[in-house]
Amino acid sequence: MTIVNRTSFLFAALALAACGPGGSGTTVDADPAHVIDADPAHLTPMLIPGGGVSTGPVSGSLAVYVIQPGGSTPIAGAQVRIGAADAAAPLTATTDATGLALFMDASLTGPQTITATATGRAAATWIGVTGANTTIPLAPLPNPVQIAKASGTITGWDSLPAPSSFSHYNLAVILSTFTDDVGGPENNITQPTASGTPVNTCLTTAVSADPCAWQLVTRTGQQRHVAVIVDGNTNGTSNDTTDDTYTLIGYAIGPSATLTANQQVTGENLAILPANQLASFQVSFPAAPAGLPTQVAIPMLDLGADGRIPFPLPTITPSKNTIQVIKNSGAYAGSYMVVGLATPSTTKNTPYSTTIAAAATSPATLGAWLPAPTQVTGTGGAYAFTAAAGATLHSASFARADGATIWTVSLLDGSSSFHLPALTPDPLGTGALKLTVTAADVPGFDAAGFTVDELTTGLRRAAGATASITH
Repeated sequence: MTIVNRTSFLFAALALAACGPGGSGTTVDADPAHVIDADPAHLTPMLIPGGGVSTGPVSGSLAVYVIQPGGSTPIAGAQVRIGAADAAAPLTATTDATGLALFMDASLTGPQTITATATGRAAATWIGVTGANTTIPLAPLPNPVQIAKASGTITGWDSLPAPSSFSHYNLAVILSTFTDDVGGPENNITQPTASGTPVNTCLTTAVSADPCAWQLVTRTGQQRHVAVIVDGNTNGTSNDTTDDTYTLIGYAIGPSATLTANQQVTGENLAILPANQLASFQVSFPAAPAGLPTQVAIPMLDLGADGRIPFPLPTITPSKNTIQVIKNSGAYAGSYMVVGLATPSTTKNTPYSTTIAAAATSPATLGAWLPAPTQVTGTGGAYAFTAAAGATLHSASFARADGATIWTVSLLDGSSSFHLPALTPDPLGTGALKLTVTAADVPGFDAAGFTVDELTTGLRRAAGATASITH
């Protein structure tokens, strides 16, 4: 029997974080070869860890840091271009050892378009920058996720009640707690399989009682490993899991652990929680958005530094909107959040809309869905879409056939069309690409001053759509 893991999260937002000290860098004017002295009294460069915008408005000077994502590590030798795609004389500079390119020129007034590139990293263009200090993170190509491995068993697995009939089976799916960025790639790591079954599972059927020996490819950092244990029903179609239904048996959880890259942990025992450690959780759904009738919700329990426990099975839907979750008390004290996802069907993930209920209590009510962008097009270097009503900002990304994102565009000015500057070498290359447009709703967002943490934690709704293009 093949067990298919359909859990996925579709989030997109800019990566930004809190302000910190910066350094000095090269200053240029409209002549890229003309280096002039910085005027510290005019603008004090300030690096924003994780990326972001601050210190508006732009008036004669602009400080641009280029860094690695998720911190303050500078990228020296990055190319920074200031100017619209069709600018006749854009300002250009190369970042110094601190990751800084400092521009001073009378033409620098009002919103700016900034493009940053570096060898081995995805390009980034921010359109409509209105703050004089900007920090842009560039993701590596490909974007690697540091992983560790764990293996073990579930204490008491063999003592669970046997499946009631040939159409039933006991299934445990072992997961790692999520980071705060629930849509991050570290929370969606592909698991290896054996004979078509993911190895991060334990399975007992009416005719086979194999010992529970799970293996998990997981993220690095502080975390817990959690097993959701269900009674599965094939509904008479043993070779088709799409119509399987699940009834919760319980949860098993391991100790807090901090894993480093390539570490292998063996012999981990997950302890099944007693029934009095479970609680009922109910979710109320809004009306389905147009064209996205399939709605699901996944509650999560935030354990702080240990991460967020997701509760993906049984799946919460409008018709079956209540499940048992781990009670947020004692060793598992924390707050709940609920992530809702609307898609065209169980097998088609785009376009999509997602809505988040933070600090939720049962019964939790999901907010209205954000409509997905429509009419995503890209022809002859011109890209356009119909904006999602109610979105705070939109972004776009270009991905190769292998899934690697090679250029991202952040539209901070509310525009719904854009061109990309001609760069040498061209980050897009030639051939087929996937263009994704994402809409985000972050209450209180201010394009003149924001951080990635604010966008990540403040995100309440998102929606996206894709189109295949040829470049």
